[in-house]
Amino acid sequence: MTVHSPRLRNSSGAELNLRSQILFQDQTRTRTSDLVTAVGSWHKTYVHESSHWARYHGSTVGILLSLLRRTRDQLAAYTISHLLRQDVEHLHEDRSSGLPFFSFERYPKHAQGELKYSELDWLNLYFAYYLLLDPEGLTEFDTATWDMRAAMEHSLEDMWRQGAGMEMVECPDDVRVIDGPLKLVHTSEGPLTTCVLFECAAVLDELFQFEGAFIRKADPALREFLLEVLNGEYGMPCRLARALAGRTLGGSTVLALIDFALNPVVPGLNSDDPSVDWKELYPPYRFVTAAKAMTGWETDLEFQYPSHEATVHFQHMLAKRSGLRMGSVASRLSDLSTLREAATAPMHLSARTPAVSLICASRLLALRERDVCSISHYGVNFLGERATRFIKPDRDMQWLFPVFQVSQGEYRWPAEHVGLDEATDLLIGAAVASAYDDILHGVGPLAHDHLPRSLFDDVGQVEALNQVLKDSTGLDMGWHRT
Repeated sequence: MTVHSPRLRNSSGAELNLRSQILFQDQTRTRTSDLVTAVGSWHKTYVHESSHWARYHGSTVGILLSLLRRTRDQLAAYTISHLLRQDVEHLHEDRSSGLPFFSFERYPKHAQGELKYSELDWLNLYFAYYLLLDPEGLTEFDTATWDMRAAMEHSLEDMWRQGAGMEMVECPDDVRVIDGPLKLVHTSEGPLTTCVLFECAAVLDELFQFEGAFIRKADPALREFLLEVLNGEYGMPCRLARALAGRTLGGSTVLALIDFALNPVVPGLNSDDPSVDWKELYPPYRFVTAAKAMTGWETDLEFQYPSHEATVHFQHMLAKRSGLRMGSVASRLSDLSTLREAATAPMHLSARTPAVSLICASRLLALRERDVCSISHYGVNFLGERATRFIKPDRDMQWLFPVFQVSQGEYRWPAEHVGLDEATDLLIGAAVASAYDDILHGVGPLAHDHLPRSLFDDVGQVEALNQVLKDSTGLDMGWHRT
């Protein structure tokens, strides 16, 4: 059994892996003698994956997921480092027998001491994260038997208390964060998920590129391929919006609906309001409600090129028509201002990747206030006058792209912001923190498909990384070991 690795991916194989926050993409593949087509193909794929980064870190649901993940990892780190000798023996026995140490199917396994509370809290946090992002990360048994409400309420409360006074406003006592029944969104085509909303928006961003002069010169088959992709799973939000609104909605309008859906009110982030209805929090429900609100209403986004003013007006009107609020962040997300600080400031390894995410989120939210289309309609960043700012990027524009990337198995980082040692420390933090899920909830060798392949080609590097993991967890466990 391997733990589900959350990722947002392109049909060509590129992906933004949310476990490590690294973009995986190969260099230009010249499968054609037409260089323009080869470069155009690489470009639209890069736009697709980069848009995932910008939307995830520039939305309230992305911040919520980042904080849920951090809370889960820090609980895992504490739990693993405080295991009694007999618990460590049981952990190794379970893994060698193909049984996860923490498992929904085997709960409750640990009935004594602090471990019984850690087991429940960790499983709740894991469940809540995947419920919000993509229930595919949960088995049918998990979703059928686990208490969905308890998992969400307790997890959001734990996250809020951990972040109170730092990334989030102060948490009141006896808080109940979710109102209303908790259900998923099922359609005739299958479940609508937050992950599918991200993917649909990214494909629409790719299609925007064909309005540019350069990619119009590429093979028309590139555009036809994207239209075929929209006929599949990734196009479900477009078809659903059309059915609910009773008419065809253009790509610009669907992108605005998705942006609205991905920015719910989150207690602790938005204001001092301690609770929110599930249908207002859960992005798929928000999308359905917003699409219904389009019935009998035509907006400027349906007739003109997307602009900041038109998109903000659309959000205000949609909030009135749908009865849902557009979420915002009232708290200061990070006291750090640079990637170098995230790499060098004293903190637990489980906090380094979230620290990078929160730095980027704070910059992207500031950009959203000035130019919402740079995130809501990410594809337009590469067109017209907007495209010129990427020739010599503004200080705020760099945050629109994934910070760390892997190309042909090799790790890459922004050399102008972090040096080799700092980039390595951030990678080690991502590797160790992402191993916690495997240790507690997986069996067999630790996964490494979310990390640079080159890191594991050198035996010496692997052993050094294994030593860091052992120092962090106290367990003699590592990569390339069963």
